[in-house]
This record gives sequence, structure tokens and C-alpha cells, in this order.
Amino acid sequence: MGGGPGGEVASTIAVTTARENLLNLLSANALEEDIPRLMSEALVAVQTAVVKRTIADPCLDGMGTTLDMVVIRRDRLFTCHIGDSRIYIFRRGTLRQITSDDNYAAFLAENEKIPPHLIPAAYRHILTQAIGPSEKLDPEIQSLEIEAGDMLLMCSDGLNEALKDNEIEEIIRRSPDDLDALAEDLINASNDRGGPDNISVALIKPFPFPS
Repeated sequence: MGGGPGGEVASTIAVTTARENLLNLLSANALEEDIPRLMSEALVAVQTAVVKRTIADPCLDGMGTTLDMVVIRRDRLFTCHIGDSRIYIFRRGTLRQITSDDNYAAFLAENEKIPPHLIPAAYRHILTQAIGPSEKLDPEIQSLEIEAGDMLLMCSDGLNEALKDNEIEEIIRRSPDDLDALAEDLINASNDRGGPDNISVALIKPFPFPS
């Protein structure tokens, strides 16, 4: 989370803690119906770890981060989302955002019915919740069926700030098979537009389905 201290510290703690907790929680052959709850428990652990670090180091007061977690169990995708990083699914040539942005612009569009083109661009950078600063977290947790040929795109807002969704979709269409090259193409395209923010990209092809 930019604009404040220690964003890179918060994000490192979040990724490490989320991964460790999910691996531990899911290691005992968890049932699919338990996965959303286990992701919520991992999120609580992440929030606790970030807050503890902030208390231990007052120089980091106010630090925070967005967080997206993904668990794939056979043909089911489970997601847990906080902040304005995004998860997309690319299916049969079409890109679709499956998470909602936790920012003031999205709040105004959804709750006040203000057309997105009338909302100041700066409002996209005002988060309505994030790991660390938010006292109460209300994660968006979803379960979706995966189809053969699906691709998942997880990215920070540095990508979608620079590129429109249709532009991201077009880049994916050009090279959907080499994920390393595709990630590099997406990052380069964003940087060519001025690279307005840090860019993180993760691409996942879940098929064949993990057991």
C-alpha cells in the first residue's frame, strides 16, 4: 500500500503469513466446504502479524497492504480478497474481473450509482479496507468452478491503472501458452505507459486439475 511507510514490509509479512497458514490449515485433507473458513482464519493471522509488527516498530505506523489468496481444489477455485489488487479469469478468449475493488471509487459507483467516468481518478487510490489499517476486515470470499483452458491473472493495481481490461485481454490472446513470457509482456506494456505504480503479476493455469 503506497503513500505510507512500510508497504513493502506489510506485503512481505502478508504473503509469508498467508502462505504458511494456508499450507498448515489445508494440510489435513480439508473438505472443500471448509476452505472458505480456513481462508478467513488465515486472513485473521495475516492481520494479526501485520498489526504486531506495527506495534513493535512505531516507524511503521500506518503501514498496510492489499491481499489476494487463491486455493485450487480439483475443479474449484476459492478466492479471498482485500484491497484493490485484482483477480481475473481468462476463459474462452474473454477476460473477466472476479474481485471487487475495495476503494472509494468502487464504493461510489456501487452504492451511490455514480457513473464511473464521473468519479475522479484519485478516488481509486483511497482504499476502503486494507490489511493493517482497517480495524475490521470484510473479505470477499468466492468459490467458482474452473473449466479446462481457464487462466487466472492476479495483479496489483499498477497493471490495471496503466492498461484497460480490453488491452490486457488482447495481450493475453497473443501469447496465452507461455506464462513467463506473457507476464513479462504485461509488465512491459504497463511500463511503456509510464508504469504509474508497482506492478505485480501472477498467472495460473489450473488445468490439469490438482488432486
